[in-house]
Amino acid sequence: MGRRLERRALLVAALALASFAYPALASDAARTPGGTNENGHTLLVSLPGPFSGCTYLDRAATASDDALNDLVTPSAFTTLPTGVLVGAGGPIASAELTSLSPETVRYSVAPHQRWSDGRAFSARDLVAWWHRARQLSSVASDGYRAIASMRVSDHGLTATAVFAHPYATWTLLFRDVEAPTASAGCSIAAFAARPTLGPYEVASATPNRVVLTMNPHWPLDPNRFGRVVVTTSRVLPKSASSLYAAFSTTVNQAEVLATTSDPAVSSRIGSASGIEEMTLSPRSAVTAPIAVREALSWSIVRQGLIDAIYGSYTYEPAAAQSALYSQGQAQYPGFGGTNPANTTTTTTIPDAATNGLHDCPACAVQVLSANGYAQGAHAWYTPQGRRLVVRLAIGPSHLDHSVAYLIERDWAHLGIAATSVPEPTEVATARAVAAGRADAGVLVRPTIEGPSYTARSFVGPAYPDTYPSGVRLAGVVDLFNTAIANFNPATATASWLNLDRDVMGLFWVRPLFTPPSLEVWSTQLSVVAPTFSAPSFLDQVPTWTVVPPTTTGS
Repeated sequence: MGRRLERRALLVAALALASFAYPALASDAARTPGGTNENGHTLLVSLPGPFSGCTYLDRAATASDDALNDLVTPSAFTTLPTGVLVGAGGPIASAELTSLSPETVRYSVAPHQRWSDGRAFSARDLVAWWHRARQLSSVASDGYRAIASMRVSDHGLTATAVFAHPYATWTLLFRDVEAPTASAGCSIAAFAARPTLGPYEVASATPNRVVLTMNPHWPLDPNRFGRVVVTTSRVLPKSASSLYAAFSTTVNQAEVLATTSDPAVSSRIGSASGIEEMTLSPRSAVTAPIAVREALSWSIVRQGLIDAIYGSYTYEPAAAQSALYSQGQAQYPGFGGTNPANTTTTTTIPDAATNGLHDCPACAVQVLSANGYAQGAHAWYTPQGRRLVVRLAIGPSHLDHSVAYLIERDWAHLGIAATSVPEPTEVATARAVAAGRADAGVLVRPTIEGPSYTARSFVGPAYPDTYPSGVRLAGVVDLFNTAIANFNPATATASWLNLDRDVMGLFWVRPLFTPPSLEVWSTQLSVVAPTFSAPSFLDQVPTWTVVPPTTTGS
């Protein structure tokens, strides 16, 4: 991954104790090959925007906000490009699971750390973060609510968390911890003013441009870029000498051609951290019958939809095999995993073994007819004689609208009518469907390192940022509780996949595909690893180096 992460201790899993330990890091970071130093260089990075200035705990925080926070605030763990969590080091020197009964985690803070305003950083800051987090009506605070108590010791260098009940994904906690004096909420002005404690400090910030400068007191990665300018502009630099990197979840053919024809940059198409999906309402009279949910799902020819949107790129997404995992994640149950590949449309008859995930327009007609629905000249009618019309809520992105248009086209081929209901946000789309104001909805659901985040749509309080579904099933709740309390990653994954199959098998959600991402970087940059999210892309910045000039002998 690079010199920063190579220096950090890798995950040590002792399943008998279920202990994860991350030792403190030494400050004598190795120099880059050849003695090069990036301190005098400026790096221009493009991320999806605009930037809102949200903290990690804010419900409105985007992946780009989280990416910026990763560089300016301390974390117990950071994200590798593969999505795997590793100990972050730095101010939070280590995190160790010391007991399972009760679950106990000990966080150690490196000595002599100070926020950018001069205030000392201590374990008490972690306790303050816990108090703040557990009060939020947000899925981001789930694990913090599971902590029963926190105790500070060792002159403020250790915080011990004791959990009221097992929370196996504790590694998701204490990300981008803010100073107790920092203002909460989403404000780009507040983001610029908050104390920092990371590889970088905020020099200036607007919704479309954030300038970061190297924190001279950061003990790790002494050779990192001295200045990083993060913008929302996706225009390639005019100068070939500019150091540039970009991550985008919006991929179009013109952009791909521009990057592949520019000799000053390299590019890669991969998977993004999200799932384009159709969600179906449990509170709508139209979609309450499972026969209608089956028909609406099977009638979408997903590979044809994908081909119509993306064409023949180097990488085409495949029809989704999971509602919890995006195609780039290691636990993804279908083919592709971390190396997505092309696929072809299949019309195999759906059955229990495939979770009904095959596309089969003919099956849609059969299931409607078998359940008393009648097909007229240009429409379907319910057993009660009313015309079958689907109210389709649509998320705000161009991709959402393109997908919705193609879904409506597939439905129209079978005589199923639809009316469009545009929504201002992806979350608003989910809420409209959950409440029954729409029968179905098209949206991009974000995925993160832990499947519990996505699965919370079907379990527990329906906070807005859980992308509420309105669906609560006893079996699904039991599987969630089993998985979230299981410290064995293999058996926990099995529970998550069973939950995944149950939700898809009842057709409460039809996962469509994982949108592709586009990574672009100057050919002068080295060690740019494949990734699937904005945070794991920007987390690499301190590890990137400038390729030394090529010298030839006389």
